[in-house]
Amino acid sequence: MDSLTAGFFFFGGFVSAGLAFGIAYLMLASFRTIRSEYLLGFPIGFTLLGFSNAFFGLAYLMPFLEGVTSWFYLLLDCYGFAFLAFTYFFRKSSFTSATSGPRRWYFLLAISAAVVVLAVFLSTSFLPSFREVDGFFRVVNLGFVGYMIYSLNRALKKEAELSSVVLGFTFLAIDQYSLLLWVLDRGFDWAFVFAQLIRITGLAILVAFIIREFRRA
Repeated sequence: MDSLTAGFFFFGGFVSAGLAFGIAYLMLASFRTIRSEYLLGFPIGFTLLGFSNAFFGLAYLMPFLEGVTSWFYLLLDCYGFAFLAFTYFFRKSSFTSATSGPRRWYFLLAISAAVVVLAVFLSTSFLPSFREVDGFFRVVNLGFVGYMIYSLNRALKKEAELSSVVLGFTFLAIDQYSLLLWVLDRGFDWAFVFAQLIRITGLAILVAFIIREFRRA
């Protein structure tokens, strides 16, 4: 891979990371104001997505660490989407209405971190190459994002302004689908490039929506 292409993916990874961290910060500020326990899942999920994208960029900055950084990228990406999906699932449940809600989120986060560290540690000797399981993670991520879009579509009847959030997550679903196409045919490089661009667009839409809501509030 030439330096220009590597630079593009490095830059794209860190732009996506910055946007995801920005969303996490804004959602944490919203949680501190509203104090609804289910909102805590949003900053956790987007923080994990931010780190995932940062490791994606590092894989192109330090190709000699590609195996380790790519495992971090795959696992953190999956956990990020999982936390976001669980947030919508638990939104109306007693899981986050109890006073122990935040501690349960932190417990799930601690377990997730332990699994990530263990998997990366074992990846050098026991686990298969990340390229062999990449497609599995894309399918799982599509399931999580699909559930979020389904939940948001049900809420659109009462909260029409959520259409921008649906659009943002739809772009993230297209991102995962494009990556899945690339996994199925790694010679289809345009799918990989398109995925990076569409992910940045989706995250930017979500950032714009949250900022607009903060101004309206």
